[in-house]
Amino acid sequence: MPIAKDIALIFLSLEALVLAFIPMVLIAGLAYGVFRLHRWTRSSLQLAQGYVQQAHDVVDEWSEKIARPFIAIHATASQVRAIVYKVTKTFITRRSR
Repeated sequence: MPIAKDIALIFLSLEALVLAFIPMVLIAGLAYGVFRLHRWTRSSLQLAQGYVQQAHDVVDEWSEKIARPFIAIHATASQVRAIVYKVTKTFITRRSR
C-alpha cells in the first residue's frame, strides 16, 4: 500500500505542476507582449509627440494673435477709466472747498 500512496503523490504533484505551469506561461507571454508593445510604441509615440507639439505651437501663436487686441482694448479702457476717475475726483474735491 505505501507504493500506491507514493505513486498517487507523484501524480498529484505532476498535476499541480501542470496547473501552476499554465498561468506561468500565460504571464510570461503577456510580459513579452508588453515588452514588444513598449518597444514599438516608443518610436510611434515620439513621432506623435512631435506632431502634438507642432499643433500646440500653432494654437499658442494663433491664440496670442487673437487675444492681443482684446487685451490692448481692455488696458486702454482701464487707463481711460483711471484718468477719468482721477480728474473727476480732483475736480469734485476742489469744487467742494
